[in-house]
Amino acid sequence: MIERASLITGNEGKAAEYATLLGIDVRAVKEDLIEIQSLDVVAVVERKVADAYAKLGVPVLVDDTGLAVNAWNGLPGALVAWFLGSVGTQGILDMAAGLTDRAATVTTALGYADANGIRIFTGTVQGTLATERRGTNGFSYDEIFVPAGGDLTFAEMPTEQKNLVSHRRLAVDALRAEFGLTGS
Repeated sequence: MIERASLITGNEGKAAEYATLLGIDVRAVKEDLIEIQSLDVVAVVERKVADAYAKLGVPVLVDDTGLAVNAWNGLPGALVAWFLGSVGTQGILDMAAGLTDRAATVTTALGYADANGIRIFTGTVQGTLATERRGTNGFSYDEIFVPAGGDLTFAEMPTEQKNLVSHRRLAVDALRAEFGLTGS
């Protein structure tokens, strides 16, 4: 049973989101980790969570999320933070302007490490790229991703609604099932 964990992030909001989703104490810890360059979020997280546990020696959570555009053969994938840092969400939309196939997926890989080893949990949501930035909630590419079956971007959804359907929620649900947690 997990009672608390350190989440390697500089984003307090992400730690609060995980605490709510997991129903445990999650503390944000800023730590420089080795981050391999790969489109595959699972490969990135496996390396990062091993590094985090080796450095801190306490139960740790590490996540990484990728936005994969079908027409771009999975790009930007786990490199989405680099895309956002260099061109922003508007730049991604500008690059996608001529696409007829706007299908995309977002996947979160959530790594947990403790004295018993490393476990990786994933959650994937199918959807599409919006044609313009919409909404003010959330972070990262939330304002340009529309989950399948709806017409709102993640950034247009109230936090509670997003937390019910998000890729992060699906990864958390897999972790909760593995450890028998009863969080939200």
